[in-house]
Amino acid sequence: MISKLISTTLFLLVSTLAFSQNVNVTGTVSDTDALPLPGVNIIIKNTTKGVTTDFDGNFLLENVPINSILVFSYVGYQTQEIVITESTNLNVILQVDTETLDEVVVVGYGTQKLSKVSGSVATVKEEAVEQLKPVRVEEALQSNAAGVNIISSGSPGAGPAIAIRGVVSNSGSSPLVVIDGIQQTLADLNSLNPSDVASISVLKDAALAAIYGVKGGNGVIVVTTKSGSKYGKTTFNFDSYYGVQEVTKTIDVLNASEYAAILNEASANAGEGIIFPNISQFGVGTNWQDEVLRTAPIETYNISASGGGEKVDYYASAGYLSQEGVVGGGDKSFFDRLTLANRLNADLSDKFKLLLNTNYTNIKGKGLAENSVNSVLANALNFDPTVPVYNENGGYSISNTITQEIVNPLAQIANTFNESNTNKLFGKIELQYDLLDNLKVTSRFGYTYVDIYNKNFSPFVFYGVGHNATNANPDLSPIVTVDEETGEETRTHNRVSESKTNYFNYTYELFANYNFIINENHNFETVLGMSLQRDKGENITANAQDIPFNSWTYADVSSATGDAESQTSSSWQYVKRNLSYFGRVNYDYKGKYLLSFTGRVDGSTVFGNNNKFGFFPSGSLGWVISNEDFYSSNTFDYLKIRGSYGTVGNDNIPNQFSRISTFPKYVFDGNIISGATLGTIPNEDVSWEKQIQINAGFDLRVFNNSLSLTADYYQKTTDDLLFDPTPSLYLGSITAPPANIGKSKTNGVDVSLGYNNSFSENFSFSTSVNFTTVSTNVEEVSNDSKFIWGSGYGIPYTNITRFEEGFTPWYFFGYQTDGIFQNQSEINAHATQDGAQPGDIRYKDVNGDGIINDNDRTKIGDPFPDFTIGWNLSFNFKNIDFNVSTFASVGNDIYRAYERNLNYTNRFAGTLDRWTGEGTSNSEPRVTFVDTNNNRRASDRYIEDGSYFRVKNIQLGYTLPQSVYDQTGLSSVRLYAQVKNALTFTDYSGYDPEISAGSFSDTGIDRGTYPIPRIWAMGVNVKF
Repeated sequence: MISKLISTTLFLLVSTLAFSQNVNVTGTVSDTDALPLPGVNIIIKNTTKGVTTDFDGNFLLENVPINSILVFSYVGYQTQEIVITESTNLNVILQVDTETLDEVVVVGYGTQKLSKVSGSVATVKEEAVEQLKPVRVEEALQSNAAGVNIISSGSPGAGPAIAIRGVVSNSGSSPLVVIDGIQQTLADLNSLNPSDVASISVLKDAALAAIYGVKGGNGVIVVTTKSGSKYGKTTFNFDSYYGVQEVTKTIDVLNASEYAAILNEASANAGEGIIFPNISQFGVGTNWQDEVLRTAPIETYNISASGGGEKVDYYASAGYLSQEGVVGGGDKSFFDRLTLANRLNADLSDKFKLLLNTNYTNIKGKGLAENSVNSVLANALNFDPTVPVYNENGGYSISNTITQEIVNPLAQIANTFNESNTNKLFGKIELQYDLLDNLKVTSRFGYTYVDIYNKNFSPFVFYGVGHNATNANPDLSPIVTVDEETGEETRTHNRVSESKTNYFNYTYELFANYNFIINENHNFETVLGMSLQRDKGENITANAQDIPFNSWTYADVSSATGDAESQTSSSWQYVKRNLSYFGRVNYDYKGKYLLSFTGRVDGSTVFGNNNKFGFFPSGSLGWVISNEDFYSSNTFDYLKIRGSYGTVGNDNIPNQFSRISTFPKYVFDGNIISGATLGTIPNEDVSWEKQIQINAGFDLRVFNNSLSLTADYYQKTTDDLLFDPTPSLYLGSITAPPANIGKSKTNGVDVSLGYNNSFSENFSFSTSVNFTTVSTNVEEVSNDSKFIWGSGYGIPYTNITRFEEGFTPWYFFGYQTDGIFQNQSEINAHATQDGAQPGDIRYKDVNGDGIINDNDRTKIGDPFPDFTIGWNLSFNFKNIDFNVSTFASVGNDIYRAYERNLNYTNRFAGTLDRWTGEGTSNSEPRVTFVDTNNNRRASDRYIEDGSYFRVKNIQLGYTLPQSVYDQTGLSSVRLYAQVKNALTFTDYSGYDPEISAGSFSDTGIDRGTYPIPRIWAMGVNVKF
């Protein structure tokens, strides 16, 4: 009994003593300059209990056991541990970690300290992405990464064209995209929420890209997403903004009265009658641009949670973006994206680690025809302004003069029906095992699955009598025609098309990283591994006609009432495989002398049987002069020179297999029999493009590392360019296989200059400028004509770009003009120009043979800039933050292809300065319905300087004082206002000088391109 009493007493005493020894700890965390550090993690060691400092560096941690250890950790600073012996108010000063000042960049299959990188890399940090609030991640590269050219479209969700250090390949210039080690086969960043991005590394030269071999010929974009932190208290981040989009510029076209007067003049000049006897009745008429352009909303919501314990860290996020189009908009043009992401890193043991990444994206959208001869904007620019929007019956008006393919753009919008739904799932399962000290073995399985559903419906529409696009009578009944000889009836139909496309890619990689030191001074970082990749894609498309009620509601293949013969289907599929072996050795001696060697062996099924495998080596050297004992400069804190040489490849071609088409059908004994024909033939000798890259540069930091300068000269020579040659007519409709028939050479410089400094506790400032030049010449095209046609425009179709030996790639090809013929004597004195009359355009006799014909066509412009400049500025003053981002493109030309110049289409404001008699104009030709001189031919008349300077982003933010929300549990509340694409300065007369159709062979051709809108937005960011 006594022993029990003693035991109970001791237990109560110890418990009371233990309880009484839990204390509260308060304090402030700052750096060595006495500046408060917000967001410092403070954890009771060996527990998950902790807090983070507020905006002013203050913290309160309750019920801390006596003799426990508080761990203070913050990125860029040395971790500090403090033993708690009593209730106290701490003043903690964290020391800068000089090792972390040396930025770590993500490269292929590992990371490297920037001071030890001897190749060329550009890095875009999380802060830059957050400031821009891009719809797509690629937008953050423009103006932030030297050597990277991004050409965007304003269409909702549209992908930009991306070129790293120029366009060198006909088979595609898109770089390889790697997200958390997962290679994205479709080079698509649209499925990634920009709010999840932690950093972007652009590997620009062979020294870094060669580790990806045949995939790295166009450069590599390596994206690292956010993750949690061990011993980190769970934190939440909510960000949202709502904005309004608007088109800032329209194109000057003729109003109704001007249009009628010009058509009367053109008719009279052709010897025909007056079309509009009373032009005063029209007034200004309908401005179709005002009718189709609109303000449109854009909104986004993102929430994330991150944290971790002793063995696990995690990050989870959800995001939603909705963007309507400024053309048409509403339910006719929009882009909706839902993203879900999860990152989980777990220490299964002291040596075994598991990494799980899962990403899901759903994209829904509808679109309108853009940047084409039948686009909504092309119709708005060229349609009849004398016609009202609606007729007296409430329907859309038609033009009685325009009988070609130009239609009422509002009717076109109303009768456009389509939808798309994309589901994408990608991620990885990765295991890391520390086999020995500094020897880590990684087994990674990455996967990507994409499912795409598309549906299009073409209803019965009446656009006018004799119109090329007409497929119905005015009452929307089918048009019936009868063959006079056979009496057989033919009728038009409405149609529906549905398609299902699937892509599945997986990559298995097994590699080992071994870092070791010999004799304390010789540092080695090595990687050795293998990769197995499989890409598969398949599609099935079904077409049917005669949809009930001519209605989108019933637009489904299963609902179609057409006969069996009208229901058709098609399909395709492909499989690609790659087997690769790779290795890399990085060496440095005392951080002074740097050496790197990389090699990769790639095997690919896309190549011919005679060239299945290729070897892609690279090497680089660096010298950190500032680490030398003799270096004594008080100005330069850091100076490194470096150079690299290496080979990368390109495999953007289909598999080399013969393909049989069963499309041909024949009639035997009254029965329809399917036939077969050879569709493609393989090229057993085709091989990868071999790109040899040379890079030389230096890195410099001065003024206590606050000012940095990086400069590079690069040269790329591409042999065995891949092309699809034109087959002999003797082969019929067969598609020729890809062949190595070209060579190009590119050189230039890219420079980055940055300044970053904190002047006081309340004020910090940073700015950066990057500058890039690109010069490319096609050295060889090994076919009979020495060129390959690119893109064109119009009806009939006119080729306008060429990839030709001795010229820049995809230059504009046409006639050079030399003013206007003022009288007949000038015509007589000029080279023979058939059909020319006074008032017509005079073309140059380029070859000097005395005759103006196709042989006088030559280079008339270049769609790619001579150089680009990005400039960014930001500062923080107390609770206010401000940043500006700009971009300039200089020297790029644009071909103005949206002018149809048909007899009855609308004309552009310049027409008012037309030639009407000798001496009246030397730039605009006469107007006539009988153009014997063909003034519409492709010429430099349509070439304009597309140089521009754009203020891409202006953002002003204010972080509320914590006293406002101190009792709410929130740790930070920031409000911000933003203007994206605020101002564009350019001499180009079109909507937008940034012309992209997603392909570089199509760059610079403006068929009525979708303008990039200005966005006014306000948002909030909350952390708790």
